[in-house]
Amino acid sequence: MKRARRDLERLRDILEAIAGVRRHQPATFEIFEADEVIRLYTLKQVEIIGEAVFKTTAELKATHPQVPWNAIEKTRHVFVHDYFDIEWRKLWDVVTDHLEPLRTQVENIAAELERSAAGSGDFPIQS
Repeated sequence: MKRARRDLERLRDILEAIAGVRRHQPATFEIFEADEVIRLYTLKQVEIIGEAVFKTTAELKATHPQVPWNAIEKTRHVFVHDYFDIEWRKLWDVVTDHLEPLRTQVENIAAELERSAAGSGDFPIQS
């Protein structure tokens, strides 16, 4: 039986996806738009971020209302279900305007969870 993943693991998934986008992000929208592989890779990483957010616990989301959890889930929903009509400019805007603030917020929450786990003796799984 597959074990449920913890919030900390999901937060690490988000950080890994953001790092992947950053590693492959071109300098301009025009380059991004012209490169199908980069567009699709970026889209997949944003979908992963949205899915990880969707699967984090309600308790974590309630404890950290400064993170736009609902907007992230909705964005993922649009990109997944409107796959036939992706507006690449919108994806570019998500990547260039929203991933860095999200990275900072998620890093802070993950650090908080790690400190909490270390203090309780319940050590999180190391990646």
